[in-house]
Parts: sequence; structure tokens; C-alpha cells
Amino acid sequence: MKRINWLTSSVLMLSLCAFTNSFSQTTKKTDTKKESTKKETVKPEPKKSEPKKADKSKFLENRKFSVQFYEIKPTGRGKAVESTVTTKTGKIESQLMKDKLELDDANFSVLLDSTYMEDETEMHLVKLEAYVENKKDETKWEATILNYDIDGTVVQKKGNVDKKKFEFSG
Repeated sequence: MKRINWLTSSVLMLSLCAFTNSFSQTTKKTDTKKESTKKETVKPEPKKSEPKKADKSKFLENRKFSVQFYEIKPTGRGKAVESTVTTKTGKIESQLMKDKLELDDANFSVLLDSTYMEDETEMHLVKLEAYVENKKDETKWEATILNYDIDGTVVQKKGNVDKKKFEFSG
């Protein structure tokens, strides 16, 4: 009796393996057919001198983050200064950056917009960057937003030299 059960289970395992192999081969064939019909579109990055058009992301629309700004100096990290970072109509702004750097609103580009599950919780991750240029200098914003938290940097350059650098989180 045990010999029959072993033999039956062996036959079942072999048939299952054969089914799995044939299924995976069919899936591969259909995947290659799908891939050949897909067209990849790659957006060329605009030159720094060209103004970027604002990317629309409903997740970022009319969001206001309470943050702590830290000025990064050669001697170390400065004291925390409370402020806000606001995203609206494809622009990022901060009142503190307007005061300290005389920085206008900046059109941002979304580099990554992803939603994933972590411990049964939906997580929304967005990475963005923005450039502002004027006659004197150029300023770059970089930010990562995870659900309702934001972290990032603001770097003001004159030529290729960093003039001022700030980190923020909140």
C-alpha cells in the first residue's frame, strides 16, 4: 500500500512539473509578443537654460509640509529653523527660501511616483527636482516625499561653486 502511494505521488509530481514547464513556456512566448509591441518613450531632459514645464501629480497638489530647515556650512550643520514647503500647481516654494535666498517659486519635475505596500500599509513615494536660474546664480531643489513626510535639499550655486546649502525635513 505504501509503495502505491509513493508511486502515485511521484506520478502526480511529474505531471505537475510538466504542466508548470509548459505553462511557463507559453507565458514567456506571450510576454515576448507583448514586449515587441510596446513602444518606449523617453523624455529628453530639457537644458538648464530652458524653463521646465511643471509636472502635474495629484498627490502633490496643494500640499503644505511643516519642516525644519538646516543651513549646511563648512563648520557643520546650523540650527533648525521652522518653515513650510508648499507644492501647488506644479511648483514648489518655501517662505524661508524666499526670505534667505530671494528664491521664487520653482517648477518641479517628478522623477519617481510610486505606490507600494509595506506591512499591509499603502506607501506613496514621490521624488522631485526643480531648478531656478537668474542672472546671478542657479538653485536646485531635490525632495523625496513618503506619504506625509518630506526630506530634501536646496542648493544655491554661483558658477560651479556651492554658495549656500540647506537641508529640510518634516
